[in-house]
Amino acid sequence: MDLEKFKNENNDTCAIIVTYNPIVSRVKKLINSLEEQNCDYFVIDNSPNKIDDLTTERYKWLGGNKGIAQAQNEGIQWALEAKYPYIIFFDQDSDIQKEFVPTLLSAMKKENFKVCAPVFFDEKYGFEYAITDVDAQGNRKKIFSNSKTDIFTSSVVISSGTLVRASVFEKVGMMDSRLFIDYVDTEWCLRCFAHGIKINIIPTAKMYHSIGDNSIRIGRFRIPVHSAVRRYYRTRNAIHLLRYKHVPKKMACREILFSMIHNIILSFTLFKFSYFKNSFFAIVDGVLNRWGENKHS
Repeated sequence: MDLEKFKNENNDTCAIIVTYNPIVSRVKKLINSLEEQNCDYFVIDNSPNKIDDLTTERYKWLGGNKGIAQAQNEGIQWALEAKYPYIIFFDQDSDIQKEFVPTLLSAMKKENFKVCAPVFFDEKYGFEYAITDVDAQGNRKKIFSNSKTDIFTSSVVISSGTLVRASVFEKVGMMDSRLFIDYVDTEWCLRCFAHGIKINIIPTAKMYHSIGDNSIRIGRFRIPVHSAVRRYYRTRNAIHLLRYKHVPKKMACREILFSMIHNIILSFTLFKFSYFKNSFFAIVDGVLNRWGENKHS
């Protein structure tokens, strides 16, 4: 397929939207917002069945769930073949403000940044999510914009809303599809960090996002609630982080510990055996160096 024909000559940015059983109206709203901001797009769909309402030449169904990393890689490959110099990532429920893409793109071009990302706010409760910066030793620091407009840097961000120069993928490589889901963006960001590339956070670009299917409050902490299957990937892949040379061991150990604690909290709070089961298999598969899709769900 000649993908260059899809590139609007006035648009130099392409969005990769990864979907899985999405609310179609939300995806269409995102697409409309992108078009208004002169940003082309490709939809890469992991759903069990093709979504007819999204089926266009810019839509690709993978024939089932191949994981977010593989879906992102399919989108990146399309964008590279179409010769877009800038690639931005979104989830199916991403909600962006007016001028979101131009704000990130303007900062990237002006300062010659390699990777830019917005600040994130919870779409339900309105609070700002901390951006967690990890240094080479694995020490972490939580950063908030505190309504300031000064650009700052981090070694790690979530992929949704992140703008990347296409040339970065040639230097750093694609997403690691073996992870399937969870820590995909973390591993890739730390790979960038190992190559001397940091993420520039643009506070004037704001994005609303929800982490987890829901959340529960314990004391002053709000704990995100994912499905038991997602907890499997979170725990197993935390163990896999130990296998990457560019991931600080201190960070990997902390993620493993926090994941175990998180699993225990959800297991006893929600009283669901599936959390115990998936946590057990996650540990076994992580230790035995098993990757890819969860075969136990």
